[in-house]
Amino acid sequence: LANEDASLERDLLPLGCDHVVAVCGSGARIIPLICKRPKRLSVIDISAEQLALCELRIETLRQFTHLEFLYFWGYPTHEGFVPSLDRKVMFESLTLDSRSRSYLAQVFESRGWAPLILQGRWERTFIFFSKVAKVILGAQKIERLFQFQDLSAQKEYVSKHFLNYRWKFLLLIVGNSRVFNALLYRGSFPQNNTGLSYVQFYNQAYTRLLNQDLARKNFFLQLTLLGEIRYAEGLPIEAESAVFNAAKNALSSVEVVFLKEDLVSWLSSQSNINFVSFSNVASYFKDALERNFLKVIGPSLSSGALVVLRHYLHRPEKLDRAGFVNDAPLYEELRKRERVQMYEIEVLRKDAP
Repeated sequence: LANEDASLERDLLPLGCDHVVAVCGSGARIIPLICKRPKRLSVIDISAEQLALCELRIETLRQFTHLEFLYFWGYPTHEGFVPSLDRKVMFESLTLDSRSRSYLAQVFESRGWAPLILQGRWERTFIFFSKVAKVILGAQKIERLFQFQDLSAQKEYVSKHFLNYRWKFLLLIVGNSRVFNALLYRGSFPQNNTGLSYVQFYNQAYTRLLNQDLARKNFFLQLTLLGEIRYAEGLPIEAESAVFNAAKNALSSVEVVFLKEDLVSWLSSQSNINFVSFSNVASYFKDALERNFLKVIGPSLSSGALVVLRHYLHRPEKLDRAGFVNDAPLYEELRKRERVQMYEIEVLRKDAP
């Protein structure tokens, strides 16, 4: 699905850059970047499976209508879920690399050709979270939260029925490193250096989300509290019709390259890169890499290039930012509108030599 709101990177990316580099992840963060018509978009990941999933996303963008795209991936429409299409036939119609096709066909087969967006370990973890939330908070209260059409009324409801002792008890149970390591991170959960406890961190993030906009407009709130994406008002940006159509129209002019590489090592061998979307990769760096990765990639960036970093629970310690200007204050409104709110977002601009 998406573990971040890629609208921020889309809005930060200047139109028509020569060379943009982005961490692949699930691929959901890539389609929004295509809207800005970079000449070359290098999509990088150490996981061949992630790259295959992104390739599938790009080909469904290229060959399907918006409605077909929503159905294929399992997104709702404003008219509800679209029946009558055959996902296996749709998949077989796509032009894919042979290795990607073989891997993805096995994934689909193992799931009875069900849509993939809720099948990942990350999604399953938060579906589990939603089940616990319904027990502790009450399923009816959660359902009611997503019925509001007026933000002020929702805020009043939240102040009465959410963010209370039951809510903090929920976060205490599921919002800790042991649970996340057991369900998702396999021991690699980022070391928390925010100065906040896990309960405080997640409570602050959800407080922002529940007061930011209507809950039904937020895919992350839908996933973590309902356990599904039910309301089309809250689709991730890749599935919004305007973004889909803009990216589809731009795709023929964008060279998309998939790279199974280590991000920092590969960047250090390049030149004249205009924009780098790191996702939250740097949250997992350690030791010298944690301190020096900007110094390593700096020579490969053009003057004025932007580097977008998302820090999840862990801000790189003693990071050498020499040669970069912190532009994050200029984009404060974009950060406030981001629909996951689990990241400290840092925007760095390569200074002129």
